[in-house]
Amino acid sequence: MTVSVRRTAVPLTALALVTAAVAGCAGPGGDTPRAGASPAAPSSPAASREGPVSASPRSSVSRPPGAGDRESSGRYATLPASVSGRTPVFRHGPREEDREAAREEERDGREEREGGDERRKREDGENREKGGDRGDKVVALTFDAVLSAEDRERAEDGERRDNPGLVAALRREKAPATFFMTGVWAQTYEHQARSIGRDRLFEVGSLSYSHRAFTRDCGGLPALAPGEQLADVRKGVKAIRAAGVKNLTPYFRFPGGCFDDRSRRAVGPAGVTAVESDVVAPDARERNPEKVAEKVLKDVRPGSVVALDCDRKGSPATEKAVRRLVPELRERGYRIVPVSELIASAVGRD
Repeated sequence: MTVSVRRTAVPLTALALVTAAVAGCAGPGGDTPRAGASPAAPSSPAASREGPVSASPRSSVSRPPGAGDRESSGRYATLPASVSGRTPVFRHGPREEDREAAREEERDGREEREGGDERRKREDGENREKGGDRGDKVVALTFDAVLSAEDRERAEDGERRDNPGLVAALRREKAPATFFMTGVWAQTYEHQARSIGRDRLFEVGSLSYSHRAFTRDCGGLPALAPGEQLADVRKGVKAIRAAGVKNLTPYFRFPGGCFDDRSRRAVGPAGVTAVESDVVAPDARERNPEKVAEKVLKDVRPGSVVALDCDRKGSPATEKAVRRLVPELRERGYRIVPVSELIASAVGRD
């Protein structure tokens, strides 16, 4: 199951959002990988042919046993796995233009039944109640904190693959964010992982333990054997939790953005919801923060999941780019939310 929302000319209820999402469209970028990481292997035809899951929005948000932090039971919404056990993939939340199309049709019908002045008064009241149109114009910022097993020795010798300045910038801006950590990163930068993982502003997902690929061809990343993939996911979650992370979610990001039908089946028993992105910042090895910010601002849409790096050596421009991005997004009317809020919205959780 892959979540995104199709254009529709009818009002979208919570259940309609789920069924439209299951039918699926990749959205801009589809399986686009992180810049500088790897090209994503497309989901298999079998995965794209999956039909709607027979589950209500309420049952869709149940938290699978063993996923995320045991102390946060029921806190984070998840998507249901397919009938065949494939882990679900979330790419972005409801799009404003989808909801606006539904609103326009509803307004057209009401205009025939009531006078224009009465309609405008009612709409003005609705906008005041929800703070204008900002309620639907949301974006999630996600950061990949990557350290592979192969890179651990260089990090221990002083090569900095963390980014405390970026974390401090997010805190100054009071900008919620979702960090996807590898287990090796959490072990190497245990103090920082704990600090991020106990801050209510942030939430944490897993990026596997070793940051090895889950498909054979993933931009040069060493690949895990299919029989090792589930264990690597579980080991990553265990390492992140052992670092002292309290706000660990049941969300997972495939290393390099690469996955296929086989890997989705392999990861299924972990009970995670895979999270991809529809906006990929070109921050890998980039030194110009303006270039990074401009690309994100050009591509972002309501409901977008933006992927950036948390790596001061490999992505030195990210911190400064974020200092511009956050105020500019808010100036344009966006509300910055964690991934959990987008997923909860997509499945109709209150």
